[in-house]
Amino acid sequence: MTTAVPFIVKAKRSHGTVTYNCPTPEWALKKLRDFQAASYENISVTGPNGQPLTEADLVAMIEGGMQTAPVANRITTAAQT
Repeated sequence: MTTAVPFIVKAKRSHGTVTYNCPTPEWALKKLRDFQAASYENISVTGPNGQPLTEADLVAMIEGGMQTAPVANRITTAAQT
């Protein structure tokens, strides 16, 4: 079973870095805006394919109805007998 790599939102703050793995572009946009409101520095967003994304990119994905694969909370394997 393969899982989709989530959207990654990172920021620098006075005591280190903060990283969120977001399963949807909506969540990534919310975290990006939260970081901006908190005046965090060096905020970056990376998409599921490793591409850097801007706020406008996330908005376009949301408005365009981009569907992303759900992120699995666990991995299961079938037992062979």
